Amino acid sequence: MGRCADVSDWHNGGFAPKDAAVSQEDRFVDIEIKLAHQEDLVESLNQMVYQQGRRIDQLEAMVNKLAEHIRNNAQSGPNMVNDRPPHY
Repeated sequence: MGRCADVSDWHNGGFAPKDAAVSQEDRFVDIEIKLAHQEDLVESLNQMVYQQGRRIDQLEAMVNKLAEHIRNNAQSGPNMVNDRPPHY
């Protein structure tokens, strides 16, 4: 009868220990590369969220100024833009 595969051969996918070590090292390198890319992506997304937060703050300030401008014009009487010129 042939050699029976032991548990370590089954766990390593049937590779010899040397092949398993190389394969495992390649897997670790791939994982490290993926981790580095994910760290870059997270940093990029954090920067984007920060910039969007600043832009939202700017837009909110602009909306508040416009609302105040509208309130001030509404309180000051009829709007001159909507009045008919005297020659009509």
